[in-house]
Amino acid sequence: MSISFVLVEPTRAANVGAAARAIKTMGFEQLILVNSALHLQPEALWVAHGAQDILANTITVDSLATLREHTDLLIATTARERGSPRCYLSPTELVSTLQSKNVFGPRSIQREPPHTHSLQNLAHPCAIVFGRESSGLKNEELSLCDLYSYVSLAADYPSLNLGQAVMVFAYQLSQVDKKIGLQQLAATDIATDQLQALKAKAMALVEQIDAGEDTKLVQWLSDGIAMLGQRDMKMAHQLLNDIAKKLK
Repeated sequence: MSISFVLVEPTRAANVGAAARAIKTMGFEQLILVNSALHLQPEALWVAHGAQDILANTITVDSLATLREHTDLLIATTARERGSPRCYLSPTELVSTLQSKNVFGPRSIQREPPHTHSLQNLAHPCAIVFGRESSGLKNEELSLCDLYSYVSLAADYPSLNLGQAVMVFAYQLSQVDKKIGLQQLAATDIATDQLQALKAKAMALVEQIDAGEDTKLVQWLSDGIAMLGQRDMKMAHQLLNDIAKKLK
């Protein structure tokens, strides 16, 4: 499975063009814009420099919540917050986590044509999300995501522009071993389905014991499930099934 790159309400067409160029350079194909049509601007086309096909086939959505309905795994790129219950991964840790979950398959193999202009046929049900240049992602948008990743920066200049951030993650994600066969690609779909089923089962149990208002617990549980490998996921399914039986 390959990955879609998502830009939430970008403010500069040049940044959209730079992002398109970065993802194509690293071998990826799908760009998604949230509440924006800047990919149509001449400046974006000029900066893309050879990646105009990425811009031409960009999918646009009205909100991240809409995209959430069509993706199995959303990864937020964000700054680390002290005291936050979220588990933050470096780009290297993110790749290791995704590999353990069998998220990656060969980018040359697609279940649908990669450029469909429609979420209904989105070929990459895993997406990495980049926030606004000035303010990043809102809390409600972060809450829609499964994993959180950050780039550690020098303290005296703690800033990356949008195009640079996309390039950092595109490069890191492109280093994944590409020697993955069709059988493992099929296993990818099973793994992501299991993830969503496990999360739904866990949240149902949280509500059953009247702990749904404990936001830190819910966040910790959601993050923990997203980090599980396939073997641990199977064990967690069995454990939650046993707990559910005891609660009846």
